[in-house]
Formats: sequence, structure tokens, C-alpha cells
Amino acid sequence: MDLKQLKKKYGEKKINEVEKEVRESNELSLEARKTAIFALRYLEATVRYKENKVYGKSSFKNYLLGQFNIREATYRESLRAFTKFEEPTKKYGVGLIAKVSRECGAAKETQVIKEIVEKDKSLKTPIQKDQINQIIAKHAKPKSQYKSYQALYNESQRDIERYKTIISDQKALIAEQAEQIERLKATVTELRAMKAAIMPFMGNEKAVEQRVQ
Repeated sequence: MDLKQLKKKYGEKKINEVEKEVRESNELSLEARKTAIFALRYLEATVRYKENKVYGKSSFKNYLLGQFNIREATYRESLRAFTKFEEPTKKYGVGLIAKVSRECGAAKETQVIKEIVEKDKSLKTPIQKDQINQIIAKHAKPKSQYKSYQALYNESQRDIERYKTIISDQKALIAEQAEQIERLKATVTELRAMKAAIMPFMGNEKAVEQRVQ
């Protein structure tokens, strides 16, 4: 649908009417996603996904990625959200539910989601992102002063790459210096050979000089 068609469709509508349509369509999309996630749950639990001969010997993880381009972590996250918080997930999305769980912890997530829903109901307009974030921040777990294992691993990998670069540069420098040494050795050898070739003539010149005297 091009812009001309969109203008014809929405041009006469008020902004709140357009926003309502967007919101309802988004909710329908989340409902469709819920249906898909539960269908996948059935296929996983019954192992019927293996009836697809292409994945007869594959894991469910490979089936998800290959058949639907869905990562297993995304599937698990969505399944948990729709199973434990079906209505809030359909309204606010999997991402928000996952964020609450991640930042507030499993012990507080029910309380936090309930507070978000109640705050939303008390407002005349849909709850804003900043308002949601304030509620999450209020119940968020204290941030650890220690780095996570993943952060430490990433930092160590960066250090390894940096040291590899340093070692590579040093090896190149050593190789260059070695070449210079070899060139100097060759020059010295050449000079010695030249001296050895010249010495007999230098002796004859002295002998001639003595006879002339």
C-alpha cells in the first residue's frame, strides 16, 4: 500500500482512531504469536516435529532455527511469558515481561507486572515507556559490583586479541631486524673477501717501493 492509498484510508480519521487501530492490530499480532508459540510447544512435547523428514534426526533447537528462524532462547522466553503472564504479555509484549524477570528477578516479577497493569488502568491514556521503566527501576535487583562471567570472558577475549596484535608486531620487528643483521653479515663477508683479494697487491707495492729506494 503506497502513501496515496494510506492517506485515503487514514486521512479523515482522528489521531486517536489511528492509534487505536495500530494498538488493536498489534494485540492481534501478539495473539497470533501466542498461538504459534503454543503450537511449537505441542510439537516439542510430543516430538512430532520429527515427522518432518528433514528434521527426523535433528534436535528441536535445530528445527526451530531451520524451519522458522527462531532461536531456542527466544522461544523459551516467549513460552514462559505467555504461560505465566498470558494477558499482560498479549498487551505489552514478550520483551517487557522478559525485562521485568531479568531486572527484578522471579520473586518480584508478578508484583511488578501487576503494578504496571494497575498503573495502566488508572491512566486516561496508555502507559508510557518511561512510566513502566520507573516501576521496574523501583523493584530492580541491586546491581552487582562484580562483573558477570560473560563480561569477564569478553574482556579476556579483547585482551587476548590485543596481545596477539602486540606479539605479531614484535615478531615482524624481530624479523626485520634479523634481515638487517643478515645484510650486515653479508656486507662484512664481502668486505673481508675484498680485503683478502687486495692484500697480495698491497704487499707487492711495498716490495717495489723498497727496490726503487
